[in-house]
Amino acid sequence: MKKIIISLMLLIALVFPSGIFADAYSQGEVNYNISIDKKIRPINDSNFCDNIGRDQKVFVNDDVIDYRIVVENTGKDILYDLIVTDYYPIVNQIILAPGEINKANRQIIWKIETLNPGESKTFTIRAKVINSSTWNSQTNVVDVKNNNVYDKDTATFYLNGKVIPVTGNSDLMVKSGIALSLSIVALALRKVARGY
Repeated sequence: MKKIIISLMLLIALVFPSGIFADAYSQGEVNYNISIDKKIRPINDSNFCDNIGRDQKVFVNDDVIDYRIVVENTGKDILYDLIVTDYYPIVNQIILAPGEINKANRQIIWKIETLNPGESKTFTIRAKVINSSTWNSQTNVVDVKNNNVYDKDTATFYLNGKVIPVTGNSDLMVKSGIALSLSIVALALRKVARGY
């Protein structure tokens, strides 16, 4: 009888192994999470900020800006093949970038092969301000994604173009030409009127 019970248990274990080996094959709950943080600073400042308001600094042509991007795996599982895309404003000329620069779409794209749980990677983008002509806020956007996760962040700053002072009247030549012409006409009329 014991042999029959043992044989039956062995047969059940071989036919339905999932209940017995479930602990060996289960990966538990999958926990994918990502965080991206973008900060900005003028090149001559040591502190990075989320945004730079008008009261902190107004950027003009030829000012240099550093962006710091931190990508962190906040989940419990390894993340693979993360694509980071930075969408830079039209007023920036990129000087230093961690990836491929696509000038037509104003993007910088790079890949992080693997990111372990709790691990973070830091990247720097350096840009120069060009073509700033009016008060204007500019927002720089960055995102990170793969098949399982997505996050984005922004950094905003303000511009003001350098003002060239006005040194004279721009229509001075036109007005001088009109005055000279009228003077010549007046002299000609005087000669005709006096009979010279």
